[in-house]
Amino acid sequence: MPASPTAVPSLLPGRPTSTQEAWVEDLCRHLFISFTRADHHLKGEQYLRGLLTAPGRKSIRNIARTLDDTGAAQRLHHFICNAPWNWRTVREALADYLLALTRPRSWVVRPMLIPKSGTNSVGVHRRFVPATGQLVNGQLAYGLWYAGQALNVPVDWSLHLPPPATGLPVPDDDGVTQILELVRRAAKTAPGAAAPVVWDSQMRHAGEVMSALAPLGLPVMARTPGSLPLQLLDRCGRPARRGALPAQRVLAAPERLGLQVHDVAPGVRAVLARVVPVRPGTGGENGGSAGSGEAGELMLYAQRYEDPEGRDSREGRESRHGAGARADFWLTTPSRRSPVDLHQFTRTAAYVARDSVRIGGRTGLRDFEGRSYDGWHRHMTLASVAYAVQSLTALDAVRAERGPHQRLHALARPYAYAPGQQYSASRERAAGSPLSLAG
Repeated sequence: MPASPTAVPSLLPGRPTSTQEAWVEDLCRHLFISFTRADHHLKGEQYLRGLLTAPGRKSIRNIARTLDDTGAAQRLHHFICNAPWNWRTVREALADYLLALTRPRSWVVRPMLIPKSGTNSVGVHRRFVPATGQLVNGQLAYGLWYAGQALNVPVDWSLHLPPPATGLPVPDDDGVTQILELVRRAAKTAPGAAAPVVWDSQMRHAGEVMSALAPLGLPVMARTPGSLPLQLLDRCGRPARRGALPAQRVLAAPERLGLQVHDVAPGVRAVLARVVPVRPGTGGENGGSAGSGEAGELMLYAQRYEDPEGRDSREGRESRHGAGARADFWLTTPSRRSPVDLHQFTRTAAYVARDSVRIGGRTGLRDFEGRSYDGWHRHMTLASVAYAVQSLTALDAVRAERGPHQRLHALARPYAYAPGQQYSASRERAAGSPLSLAG
């Protein structure tokens, strides 16, 4: 019977006394238990170690070079692109493992653009990126991240595939299908234990999509443009007499609208308001109608980051949101969360965005070069495991500086998230029924 994950896994005799080595051994023991062949377990461990140690790009060829074996590249290529092991099951086990350590603060969904110079890799196509105003050739993936107070790790992925070849750039469709697929996997949480999904992908029609998710009963928080027209509601839930206003206008003059301003962090002021998004094509500031049938009542959470020198702290220039400020806007499902709690969720999403570049670059999240769809998913699965090793090792180092008692501890009752078909090995754990993501 496999052991439950511990704070810092026990080191085996004769092994290097590093916590990274301990995490590698413990994760391989738990996550590869579904492999039916011993050589698959060996190759999975070799690939994982290569992701952690290979210099430069984490291509199969570079990973094979770390093994000093002339035939390793061909064997690892077959293991990633053709071997019949189930990457979904390994991802389920990874999420299960993390939840046994500590329950998350939230689940974060965010896009990841992977520029490519050619067209041979799976999912490569040209698309317009509004943030840069450029056409980019590459892959677009969406990741679902376990996000705790001091730990975040990707646990699921969806690849945005291009439509049939037309020779035209793919329009920006917000990745709605991919995001919905990931969010639905987070929908069947245990009653009273649902961590919110923070949807960190700016949506032009987030209200309608959140309305589609409402029957799932999952708390959702989605980034939205400041230009989104909204109908404010009064305390009784009736539309305010003012017409629809863009979210940025609500944040610019909250006192005029009878809204309270909250100091949620040093230099950060926020507004929370009951709203209904306006249906597309039904008007703008001067009286568009609210789409209550499509997107019911939501909450607007808007926050401004003040900079005492009157410059945008992120870009070093005057902000269009007002002198000395930058702002962002989120729609949330109705809840009793305080503005301070909502601010913390946005900070968690910011940490995920930061670490996805910093740690993801060291563990190969953007480095798969093959044409196989399953191969991409298998590589991303093992790269996510390598990401977990890096993150857990770094967390150990931080907590070691704070004292010997600052350690992760397994939960007495694991947090249940999106129970699907039970992972067979997980049923044997002494800790109880674990998480499994739907396939």
